[in-house]
Amino acid sequence: MSRRQRRRFHRDAGTHDKETPVLPDTLSQSLERCSTLPSLPTVVMRVIELARAPDVNTQEIVTTLGSDPALSARLLSLANTVIYAGYRPAEDLSQAVHRVGLEGTLSMALGCSLVFTATEHDAQALDLERYWQRSLIGALIARSLAESLSLPDSGALFTAALLQDIGILALHASVPARYRALHAEAGDHRRLVEAERQAFGVDHAMVGAWLAERWGLSQRMRDWIAGSHDPLIEDAGPAARAANCIIAAGGIADGWLQGEAALSLEMAAVEACFSLDTESLIERLMGLQEQLPGVANLYDVAVPERLDPQQLMLEAKMLLAERNAQLQQDLLRQRQELEALRREHAELAQQARRDALTGLANRLQLEEALAGAFDDAQRAERPLSLVFIDLDRFKAVNDQYGHAVGDEVLRRFGALLAELTQGNEAPAGRYGGEEFVVLLGGCDTHGAQAFAERLRARLAVTPLANLESGPLFVTASYGIATQQWHAFSDASELLRAADAGMYQSKQSGCDRVTVHPGRAPLAVGDGVDPLQR
Repeated sequence: MSRRQRRRFHRDAGTHDKETPVLPDTLSQSLERCSTLPSLPTVVMRVIELARAPDVNTQEIVTTLGSDPALSARLLSLANTVIYAGYRPAEDLSQAVHRVGLEGTLSMALGCSLVFTATEHDAQALDLERYWQRSLIGALIARSLAESLSLPDSGALFTAALLQDIGILALHASVPARYRALHAEAGDHRRLVEAERQAFGVDHAMVGAWLAERWGLSQRMRDWIAGSHDPLIEDAGPAARAANCIIAAGGIADGWLQGEAALSLEMAAVEACFSLDTESLIERLMGLQEQLPGVANLYDVAVPERLDPQQLMLEAKMLLAERNAQLQQDLLRQRQELEALRREHAELAQQARRDALTGLANRLQLEEALAGAFDDAQRAERPLSLVFIDLDRFKAVNDQYGHAVGDEVLRRFGALLAELTQGNEAPAGRYGGEEFVVLLGGCDTHGAQAFAERLRARLAVTPLANLESGPLFVTASYGIATQQWHAFSDASELLRAADAGMYQSKQSGCDRVTVHPGRAPLAVGDGVDPLQR
């Protein structure tokens, strides 16, 4: 059953919804037919009825309880326990009821009645001693947490926490053999809850709420019981903070019975939700430990093994150290993952700006670099030359020898170009197809010519492919344009001029260098290749 179904009867603040908890039909019928469900004596049922009346008559409750000497004696004992150590001893039932309060009286009557009606068969099958230890510890914790939040419902929360697992007894009474096996296999409370949901469609919290409805307990009491396995709600309003007290109480009670190490784990979650520091929570738990023997004696429940506060603090500090170390590891891992993502992003960005075949800059990077270099040259009033290169008769290479050879020609030419432009501040790259561009910042026309001629000379002696018939040599046509003295209005015009020069070289027979004149006289320079200075 979904959480929405499990909380279908949840009461909104300020309402008094009477809807009965919804259980799967098979389980509901089994519970209805069961004659050994946990039940309450007539006296306790009457006390519940009186407690729910709009104008509660305390004296009538006292009179009703007085008809049960055992309950009366236990209520007097409760009123005189260490919990109420600051009061004068209560000498009669009326004083006891006023001191303990209506909710305290109700919880004592409910708890004692249920403890004493449990059968020996239940005790052997379910370890009722541990069951009631968990219930009493949880009840004390729920009340204490409510008091830490200044909630007005601490007594009612004590009762709800005391009864939060009553569905375990109901399920065992209804399907004893099946539930005994399930309970034994689960091992702990959390696994038991999951096993119940798989086996029955609901957990014992829902069954407990169903049983509480049969007993006539209040809607909010049923809601608290039903929601006792929900996760803690942070930044909650008053109603949810009250529910948190029940939820947290169950976890701490489990940890309490398992020892200091387990309890420190449960404390960590509660500290965050209730804004309690470790020392304050331990102090609160040690105070409850002093109250526990008197309360356990009232219910005829053995007192659990005492907790060692020093060991509990040590376990809490060890847990904090482990979590800090884990946090450091998590942070380191996150940094490493972030750095890996950054590197991957940088590599992808680089790949997007690199030609996959030659490894040189691609057209996008070339155009960006050209725009930046053009602006820099304008501001610094220094020359910028662009060499546009096109491999000659490249289509014939592809047609005659195949694209694999054509790709090898492009790769080798790219490697040669990278070698000759090493150390150049601007990139050399493949503009598209068999076209390449070299930017020469601070280089006049004569320097660009010297670079182009050096490249021509290297191509003449450098084969760009090795065929069965021998080495394959390829020539190129070059166009040069230089931005100096405002020869061109923008970077695009400079590029078009160099392209036009290259085209003129093609028209003139290939394997040559052509300089575009621009709109100004050719610069007079030293004619030295800037990459050989």
